[in-house]
Amino acid sequence: MSLHTLSYVGFNATDLDDWRQYATGVLGMQVVDQTADTLRLRMDEKHHRFAIHKSAAPGFAYSGWDVATRAELDRLTTELTALGYPAAEGTEAERTFRKVVDLRVFTDPGGNRVELFYGQLSGCPFTPARQFGGFKTGELGLGHIVFMTKNMDAMMAFYGVLGLTVSDYIFIKPVQSRACFMHLNARHHSFALLGGPQDVFHHIMIEVNSLDDVGMGNELALRQGRKVTMSLGKHTNDEVVSFYTMTPSGFELEYGCGGRTIENEEDWQVVEYDDISFWGHLGPLRAPV
Repeated sequence: MSLHTLSYVGFNATDLDDWRQYATGVLGMQVVDQTADTLRLRMDEKHHRFAIHKSAAPGFAYSGWDVATRAELDRLTTELTALGYPAAEGTEAERTFRKVVDLRVFTDPGGNRVELFYGQLSGCPFTPARQFGGFKTGELGLGHIVFMTKNMDAMMAFYGVLGLTVSDYIFIKPVQSRACFMHLNARHHSFALLGGPQDVFHHIMIEVNSLDDVGMGNELALRQGRKVTMSLGKHTNDEVVSFYTMTPSGFELEYGCGGRTIENEEDWQVVEYDDISFWGHLGPLRAPV
């Protein structure tokens, strides 16, 4: 066994109210609760998928990966510890906030906080903040995350222990860098790495169920005055039709639909693409005057 899904993410932000407006008015997420220090957001029947933490320095905070059972959590803890990545036990407050039964915390080779858990609270009704067809989650997890890294081999090895395997590669000509895409379920990729001069969070992708939902999200982003960093386009490898906006935490969010899936691992062939998109994904754009 290995990881099952990318199940939740945490980000830091200076302005929780701005994140709330963006998440509800553009993305269609439901607010679970908000305090002076945190904002939690729902995408489906899971208690929450996004947690935004008030901080002086915006950016990535952590990723949460569902391993399904205590036995699998113990096995992965043993393997990672043997490789030089010791675990810290999640505190009672952390388990309570994340709504999970058990939690172990690791630091990957890029210095990013990685949380492995099982027993995420489910069954909560989802009421989107605006009318649309919902998010594509379930057994595919919440979407995907991407890091730029100067430690490509070490990062691939770390996440390989967790059960992620290579889907394909793209050589990104404008930056003369290779990107690696990795999957752990039928979603084309839940995790990706872009070679670069530093270790930094690059973007998160969430998937909706129709092209109309993507188009409406794009229009609402422009109407809110959000910076659209990449226009509508279609990616080569996962075939997602999407656009990108700058989040209130200072990184990009990809909002798309139509992603291909890996239904049969034995028949899947790893290839390398020489461009990120068939068409589009130009930018940045400004709202119409």
